[in-house]
Amino acid sequence: MRTLIILLLSIAPYALFSQNGIQGYVRDSKTNEGIVGANVIVGNVGTATNSLGFFTIERVKAGEFSLEVSVLGYEKYQQKILVVEGNRLELEIKLVENRIQLDEIVVSATRSENRISEIPGRISLITTEKLSFIASQTTDEVLALLPGVQVSRSFGLFSHKSSVTMRGLSGNEQARTLVLIDGIPVNKADGGSVNWNLISTGDVERIEVVKGPGSALYGGNAMGGVINVINRRPSKSLEGFVNIDYGTYNTQGIKTRIAGRLGSNSSKYFYWSTNANYRKSDGYITQSKPDRLALGDNIIKSCFDEKAINLKAGFENRSKIKAEIDLTYYDDMRGTGEKYYQPLGNTTDHDTYQLRSSVSGSFGKLGWNVSLFYFNENYKRVSEWEKDDYTWYDVLSVRSDYGLMSSFNTNIRNHTLIFGYDLRMGEVDASDIYYTSTDKVDNRGKMDFYGVYFQDEISTFNNKVKILLGLRYDFSRFYDGAFIINSPSSETVFMDQYQFFGLDDVEWGALSPRVSIQYKPNDDLRFYTSYSRGFRPSVLDDLCRSGRIRGGFKVANPNLKPEYLDNFEIGTDYRPVDWLKLSSSLFYSKGTDFLYYVSTGDSIDMGFGDRPIMIRSNISDVRIYGLEFDFTASPIRYLNFFGNYAYSIPKISEYTPLYSNDPTDLTGKLLTDVPNHSFAFGAFYNDPRIINVGLTCKYVGEMFINDQNVLDDIVGSDVYPSAFTLDFRVSRELMNHLNLSVSIQNIFDKQIYDSKGAVGPGRFIIIGVGAKF
Repeated sequence: MRTLIILLLSIAPYALFSQNGIQGYVRDSKTNEGIVGANVIVGNVGTATNSLGFFTIERVKAGEFSLEVSVLGYEKYQQKILVVEGNRLELEIKLVENRIQLDEIVVSATRSENRISEIPGRISLITTEKLSFIASQTTDEVLALLPGVQVSRSFGLFSHKSSVTMRGLSGNEQARTLVLIDGIPVNKADGGSVNWNLISTGDVERIEVVKGPGSALYGGNAMGGVINVINRRPSKSLEGFVNIDYGTYNTQGIKTRIAGRLGSNSSKYFYWSTNANYRKSDGYITQSKPDRLALGDNIIKSCFDEKAINLKAGFENRSKIKAEIDLTYYDDMRGTGEKYYQPLGNTTDHDTYQLRSSVSGSFGKLGWNVSLFYFNENYKRVSEWEKDDYTWYDVLSVRSDYGLMSSFNTNIRNHTLIFGYDLRMGEVDASDIYYTSTDKVDNRGKMDFYGVYFQDEISTFNNKVKILLGLRYDFSRFYDGAFIINSPSSETVFMDQYQFFGLDDVEWGALSPRVSIQYKPNDDLRFYTSYSRGFRPSVLDDLCRSGRIRGGFKVANPNLKPEYLDNFEIGTDYRPVDWLKLSSSLFYSKGTDFLYYVSTGDSIDMGFGDRPIMIRSNISDVRIYGLEFDFTASPIRYLNFFGNYAYSIPKISEYTPLYSNDPTDLTGKLLTDVPNHSFAFGAFYNDPRIINVGLTCKYVGEMFINDQNVLDDIVGSDVYPSAFTLDFRVSRELMNHLNLSVSIQNIFDKQIYDSKGAVGPGRFIIIGVGAKF
């Protein structure tokens, strides 16, 4: 027996080595050095190279497979390999350096796959690699580093809402910029807002940003541009990670992901993934100094507690069909820093359910895609305060959005035709329930959106000239609107005259054309010019809700018309050397029937003094002039730079008061929350053998606080001061599976204030530890 055991032990290594397997080295084609961290995928199985560039994959079935090798800074490598039973395949793979990847493929700009350099317009792309170098805690914070993009998130992670706008449109109007997740819209019909907190940076594969009106393809909400957040899919039979974070204000978080593929064929397989996130923080005092003095012990820290889980499953047969279903649940609680008698004081809470599904395929030369979605958000806000007496009420709002999106495409000679139809429905059913009186204030309403579109991409002169023609018609309907007060008391009696119900349906129609032309004589130079029209109908919150807003009381206006924006643009890209790319754009936008809050000329006593009565109306024309410049550079291996500058003048060119007794004249005034000047710069050092470092900075110029561009009593100025912030992130990967990171936002601890004088979190540090497989 002893002899048998020795014999088995002696031959075991040879038996193991003789199993089917693949091993080898991935090297730089010029220097012959091993490349660290290259992803090597064979069929459904994958691994990464070690510090020497070596990889090994065991227990591979005999047969023909597709081998794929990819890593940041190099061209993707692909080849067919044959694994023979009982043999071990040894490979030597040479990768060609790709210092700047200029021709990434995007889908948002044309609703079909296309290379950025082939699209006559300005498109920006943020990749997974770039995300990993930026010290950001939320997805929208990354967008602030793009030229002409304005992000309004005063309190960082502690903000319960955020707005992302582009090119001179007011920073408080998210409804003017369409946001998609995997091609499906997530702007709510109630307010046009997007809950950026539920989009985890750990799930994102890339972010596509299309600047300028996108209404010719997407309809309403795309007046200022389109942002498409595309989540990752698994590339291996089993993969995942766990990240644990800890930082400033006792902020704690954990992110987990486990995913995989089922099936040995790289072109036909099932896939699945599960992502879960949890974060909480003790928070900090956000209130202004006057509020702290006035409210004393009723001021508490603004904290938060949030959790999210995402489940995804799909099937892909690349030659025939793709199908996917995606379910997300999100729940949070964010304190706003004021407490009287309620256990947590004033808070906001979002319980969100999102269901998305999509199917795409082809019939002969006709490609098609159909997506269905259903979103439900149960929003709750606890409001309590004490002036002459104590008041407590809860806002309970159920917001639902659902619909269908479709696209079809085919090629006829040098024409690529894209067409389709979209159906969207949105509704809100909300109540303000008073507990210190008998009042209950209800508002509700519904909106339907129907759109058909057609686009023709024409390539001519050996693909040096591309012409893009697009046209879309949208029809919208507002119905079942109501604003009702039940059992009114002195708390709400002033709203009584604004009640309504049983109104006739209100309908709108809009035609959105687009004409773009591009000349690209070679791969290093291109010019484009474009005209496009965008529009957006009003949101349900303005159509059917009367209530308190900052500085006064706003009245619902169910007769609002859409607003429009005509955009004229020219741009160019130039690559003087292979490691440098320069881009610039000039644009002029003319807005008509812009939606603005205007005074009715009356005031009302809301229990703590007279306040003006405001109403949203189509009263102004706007002119926006702007330019953008940016560059990307990679002069040496491992080192990359980017930088950009944006200039914008958004001016009200014509203003017509709603009532003759309104003395306000906004003609010649600048829009609020838009900086005239902004710039960003970043440097990334990427060497997995040593360390990965990212350093970014952002400058945002002065912005007017109010529409009249006059002194604001709270802030004590007519403008928000300019702000310069510097962020830093460093990470190190150990043994191909462990990751250590430190992120520091706002290194110089710059104090940034919002319109109420509340202050941001200042310097924010997060330390992270992660493991992946």
